[in-house]
Amino acid sequence: MEIEDRTEKTRSISGARIDAVCWGLFFIWIGAIFLFKAIPHGLGSFGIGAIILGGAVARLIAGVTVSTFWLIIGTVFVLAGAGEIYAIDLPLLPAALIVCGVLLLFHRKSPRRGG
Repeated sequence: MEIEDRTEKTRSISGARIDAVCWGLFFIWIGAIFLFKAIPHGLGSFGIGAIILGGAVARLIAGVTVSTFWLIIGTVFVLAGAGEIYAIDLPLLPAALIVCGVLLLFHRKSPRRGG
């Protein structure tokens, strides 16, 4: 039982570290987009999606729970960015934002242990 608790705590700490790194990368990327106006249209969205999906992969490797919500968001940002880069008119981002809002409204939180 104690080993299981330690493993769960280690996963929680790993997840928090991965989240902190991803948020740091997100803010650096947003700052770079604002600072360097020559960044091509679409690369900003693509980079955000890559950061989100990279965080999901890191969580998967660390054995931490990966949220389906963030996988969907990351994929949408990558596709929207690629669509902009290649001048393909895809209304992915507005549609995805609406779908994600609806999913959040109807999402049920999983019950937590010990409480």
